[in-house]
Amino acid sequence: METTQKYYIDVVLPLNLWNNFTYEVNQKEYDFLQKGMRVAVSFGKQRLQTAIVVKKHRQTPLHYGAKPILHIIDNQPIINDYQWELFRFVSSYYLTPPGLVIKAALPGSFMLQSETYLMLNDGAIEKPDLSDDEYLVIEALQLQKMVNIKALQDLFGTKKVFKIVNTLIKKGLVRSMQEVKEKYKPKTETYLQLSEQWQGENINELFESLSKNAEKQRQILLQFFSLQRQGKPVLKKQLLEQSGAGLFSLKTLIGKGILFEIKTNIDRINFEAASEQIKELSVSQKTILDEIKSLFLKNKPVLLHGVTSSGKTEIYIHLIKDIIKQGKQVLYLVPEIALTTQLVQRLTKIFGNNIAVYHSKYSQQERREVWLNVLHKQQTAQIVLAARSGIFLPFQNLGLIIVDEEHETSYKQVQPDPRYQARDLAVLLHKIHQAPVLLGSATPSIESYFNTRRQRYNIVHLQERFGGVQLPQIEIIDLKDAIRRKRTKGNFAENVLEAIEKTLQAKKQVIVFQNRRGYAPVAQCEDCGHVMECPHCDVSLTLHKHQHKLKCHYCGYQTEVPVLCPVCGNPSINYKGIGTEQIQNDLQIFFENAVVDRLDSDTTRGKNSFAHILSKFQNSETDILVGTQMLVKGLDFANVGLVVVMNADQLLYYPDFRADERSFQMLMQVAGRAGRQKEQGKVMIQTFNPDHPVLQLVLKTDYESLYKAQIVQRRELYYPPYSKMINFIIKDKNLQKCQEAAEWLQKSFANSFEKVLGPSDALIPRIKNRFIKEVLIKLPPSKTLPEQKRHILKVLNTFHNIAYFKSVQVVIDVDPY
Repeated sequence: METTQKYYIDVVLPLNLWNNFTYEVNQKEYDFLQKGMRVAVSFGKQRLQTAIVVKKHRQTPLHYGAKPILHIIDNQPIINDYQWELFRFVSSYYLTPPGLVIKAALPGSFMLQSETYLMLNDGAIEKPDLSDDEYLVIEALQLQKMVNIKALQDLFGTKKVFKIVNTLIKKGLVRSMQEVKEKYKPKTETYLQLSEQWQGENINELFESLSKNAEKQRQILLQFFSLQRQGKPVLKKQLLEQSGAGLFSLKTLIGKGILFEIKTNIDRINFEAASEQIKELSVSQKTILDEIKSLFLKNKPVLLHGVTSSGKTEIYIHLIKDIIKQGKQVLYLVPEIALTTQLVQRLTKIFGNNIAVYHSKYSQQERREVWLNVLHKQQTAQIVLAARSGIFLPFQNLGLIIVDEEHETSYKQVQPDPRYQARDLAVLLHKIHQAPVLLGSATPSIESYFNTRRQRYNIVHLQERFGGVQLPQIEIIDLKDAIRRKRTKGNFAENVLEAIEKTLQAKKQVIVFQNRRGYAPVAQCEDCGHVMECPHCDVSLTLHKHQHKLKCHYCGYQTEVPVLCPVCGNPSINYKGIGTEQIQNDLQIFFENAVVDRLDSDTTRGKNSFAHILSKFQNSETDILVGTQMLVKGLDFANVGLVVVMNADQLLYYPDFRADERSFQMLMQVAGRAGRQKEQGKVMIQTFNPDHPVLQLVLKTDYESLYKAQIVQRRELYYPPYSKMINFIIKDKNLQKCQEAAEWLQKSFANSFEKVLGPSDALIPRIKNRFIKEVLIKLPPSKTLPEQKRHILKVLNTFHNIAYFKSVQVVIDVDPY
């Protein structure tokens, strides 16, 4: 007796699972399917999932019966071989299951969701004893046959609806079913064309065929021919607007067969055609460009160490031009969404609609379209300007990778998993695609600079500003001395306010940097000392005066500003510390005639709010711009004469081994916003500790000395780049269990690793009612990384199999900070 040949596929599911799963397919499906295609499958109890095919084979699974797939979603793969190599590395290096890597990489609209529907059971028309709510559900099902659970949630509330549905299922009256819903809908535009019978010499007959009362139809046709003569397809919306006629008249012409509609899918993001030529480079820029091109031939990453306003972007543009002439793709990474606003304007003027933009402020539909355009090598995505997630795009013919401001912490993914570092993955892409990678910064990360010293990277230096403009004059303001001599006004030293006044009188603009949003970070009762804290997190609530709210910046909790202290009942609440909102208010009082705006995460929640605020400042509609670190990441403003740093000490005394490095980088980048064209700018840094070594290095613009001091310290304390570190973040609602779990992990790791630190409280010991402990491992160089990480996964697997620790969450952060 012949056995039927069976066909199988292995798939990866977007879940926190390390294993792939096998499903059965028929021969036609087997022949059609390719690695990287999506299929809809049933997983678990009636759960539908979008899975990605990773392998085809004929080997029957040993431990379970393979289910059939539900249907095939794609006609061709949406993930290519280059990406699979990248995903494998990310999963292995960052200790993250492959499904979570793919979930993080793909735009959400690719992961189809199943929706649950209710249907009446056959013969279940008799209504036994029902509650009023149950009766309403049965009535709805008799009218509509199927009802979406979401519709019932809107009616009854999420918690109540499941109780009602479960009761009806138990009574045998209804059953549930699931259906996969495609979340993506293409954007379309409707064009109009003239029917063949009226083309050519029949136009006069066409007008004669219309009745005398059809004046609006005549207007539509006249406007149609006018637009058609411009040589462009006639857009339905444009025709109606310019003819002044109504939709009814147009539908009449379509009904008569004179005009017909054509619907076309279009990209949601389009840019204008190129309007500018590429600028000529200076002599020093040309020298650097030639040097970079020659170093690319050595097949190593290149670090461009160029001072602020030295014209690094112009060098990038010339490199991009050469690559796209070859028909290749370019990935241009920037650390902050705010940066893309100015860069898009700058690059589209030169490269037109060859540019696609990809970051989290764009909708899932927009990101999906960029993904597919990159995959299919469309001209509209030849240059991709992206935040860190752009590293996962499906490049087919990558010719250049640029990582601008490579030192920025924003390239590190904080949550969810995988907690990758996009700069490091860009170097991996360089190896996968054999495409040159250029890292640019005025203040490189210690690791990147160390790699140039070890000959792993090549380096070029650009030490003069474009146009010969001098670096800004930097002045350290001693706040302690100013307060002692009563030379302050509010949060400002008087000489800082005088400098702002002079700058405004000279018709120049001012940037004020304060790396804390809100009005005041602490609300404290002066009588009893009580500090208003978040009930869910171990942090003080921040006053947002404009909204009259106290807010937690970690969990989103907010409450009305209290009039009386909730502990002692006295009206003695005082607000301490300063945020961007307070500074904006103060400056508006000090300089009544000035326009003061603010750039922080409170004012930039909308998709286009970044662009709006920056555009106003760029067009000199704003005199003073107050902002957080968003302001310092490579933005280019021509008319800024003065930059003020409100309190440098907030940066200098952060509990992190990178504090000095990051303080120097932040202050130098802030300083770099001043005097970028023609005249020398000025920077004033307020501090209570003017003799701090980092501030003295900032005064001298001395990166080299900072690097030397940091590298000696890190060698002694065994910090990166002399070690690899993995931080384990342990979370649970029960403090004792959290502590016991952390101690168990620490002891288990200590059996195999020499340098295990902790357990210790996290910087914020409790967030969203979950206590947080940390255990840190410094990995020795004596063993290979894969070997050490395999051992770590074994320990974690044992931990997760302990019933007592079932509720404990362990987050793995490879290369933290």
